[in-house]
Amino acid sequence: MRNPIATVLLGSVALLAACADVSMMTNPSLSVESPTVLGVSPANAATGVDLAQPVVLTFSGPMMPGMETLVVLHEGTLAGPAVAGVATWSADRTVLTFTPSAPLKRNMTYVLHLAPSLMGASGRPINLDACARLGGRYATGGMMGVSAGTGMTNGAWRPGMMGDGWRAADGTFGMFFSFTTA
Repeated sequence: MRNPIATVLLGSVALLAACADVSMMTNPSLSVESPTVLGVSPANAATGVDLAQPVVLTFSGPMMPGMETLVVLHEGTLAGPAVAGVATWSADRTVLTFTPSAPLKRNMTYVLHLAPSLMGASGRPINLDACARLGGRYATGGMMGVSAGTGMTNGAWRPGMMGDGWRAADGTFGMFFSFTTA
């Protein structure tokens, strides 16, 4: 006869192994509790996007208050101006909807930028590595107009930077997705 406890334990280990993200193995500071981005709308590299369509991010778990300030929609490139608008959370803080103040421009590329310092409600950092499956790319200093003479100096940000929370320990500046309007 089978041991029901051993069966449950073995099944749990198999389930955890099947669901584990490779990035958790390469970055032990990330855990099952680290939120990930489950969806981005418009999708990365989408074209013909409706000018009035809001930008929506879906997270795997609730996010910490204030994290909407660490998600920015840029016009043109990562170094382009931020699009004015309103960011609102769903009641469970898992869906962030950004509605631009004015319709987006025609035939324009937009870049959605996520800071590496986004945190889940548990205080765990977001697992940006998992965004790659959605087409996300890591932002580098050159993409943001950052050169060797800009950045953090004596605790103060120089021109060209977006402020605290935008530079990761690995030197990247978060993750980005892009789309082009109709």
